[in-house]
Amino acid sequence: MRALDGPDFVLSEYAGCSIWLNVFATWCPPCVAEQPFVVQASRAYFDRGLRVIGIDFAEADDTVRYYRRRFGITYPIAMDVNGGFCRALEVGKSSDNMVFPAQVFITPDGFLQCYVIGSMGDAEMTARIEGLLSAVTLPSPAPPSPMSPQPNASPGLRTTFLPHRHPDNPSARIWAETRKVSGYNK
Repeated sequence: MRALDGPDFVLSEYAGCSIWLNVFATWCPPCVAEQPFVVQASRAYFDRGLRVIGIDFAEADDTVRYYRRRFGITYPIAMDVNGGFCRALEVGKSSDNMVFPAQVFITPDGFLQCYVIGSMGDAEMTARIEGLLSAVTLPSPAPPSPMSPQPNASPGLRTTFLPHRHPDNPSARIWAETRKVSGYNK
């Protein structure tokens, strides 16, 4: 992937930081609804080592620049130009449709803590951030009934949590020192 206003985006440059990848699309109502919280959290938790990175799903640069101005986004945005990154991680995938938003939480040592498909309320996002910053993995909730709606989520969406990968398993690391995220766009 490439940065919205720059060269290739290299995730390993954030090694040592807690990372929250906020995968969004500007046309997605739940993405728009949660954006003020994401912006506020990126500022509030910056000094504690949280780095928020937006990942836009296959939209034009000018569209994303307008979205960035609209919400006062100051964190970097990577452009998933053809959706390869999202498809590679199956972020936002529910049956045959892509579902947004999606949140990916990565520990400072580069391990996936969890990812969440669909909207979360502010309290759930805060709990996930606090868990990431304190290196505590919150237990996964019991899967909701397909008929029970989630707060702030589109009807029928479910949240998926992946457990933290064990540090003794190097293959679980999200990045390697030289691996560029742009490789997903092939």
